[in-house]
Amino acid sequence: MARKLKNIKSLPLVCSVLVWLLCAWVQTQPKPVKTPASKAKKMVSKGATVVGTKPKRQSVAKQNSAVARPDTIRNPNRVLVDSESGLAVGENMFLVKAQCTICHSSKLILQSQFDRDKWIERIRWMQRTQKLWDLGETEKPILDYLVEHYGPVKSGFDGRRLPLPQQSWYKL
Repeated sequence: MARKLKNIKSLPLVCSVLVWLLCAWVQTQPKPVKTPASKAKKMVSKGATVVGTKPKRQSVAKQNSAVARPDTIRNPNRVLVDSESGLAVGENMFLVKAQCTICHSSKLILQSQFDRDKWIERIRWMQRTQKLWDLGETEKPILDYLVEHYGPVKSGFDGRRLPLPQQSWYKL
């Protein structure tokens, strides 16, 4: 009887070791390669050679346009965003993604709503205190993108409730 009680006491330890081993095994498994559905439909495999239609070449302007691509999704505000970073899809998004997300998360950009002067002030602060390099000629396109997509929100609501109407029954 004493031996059975001893086994019951070690059961949580054994279970936790098994769960740990299972997690370690899952981490070592190769991840499946995802093939876009459109490519899979267009391509037909014949032995070692692949026969199919070549994708059409697009201009750089078309590649940067807000056309839905496999790596984009729509956020709750119905804005087309990059699925990896969450940045709004638009001209110079890749430039902003490359320059800014090296040092910090794109969430820092997503939560900000600054005008052009405030964005410039933030960039100068990062250059002065956080060792941000000189952006050179890429600064203007970066600022244009940030102001267009993450500028101040123009709305009539300032966050405060409307004043209460004057009460006729109250005497001063």
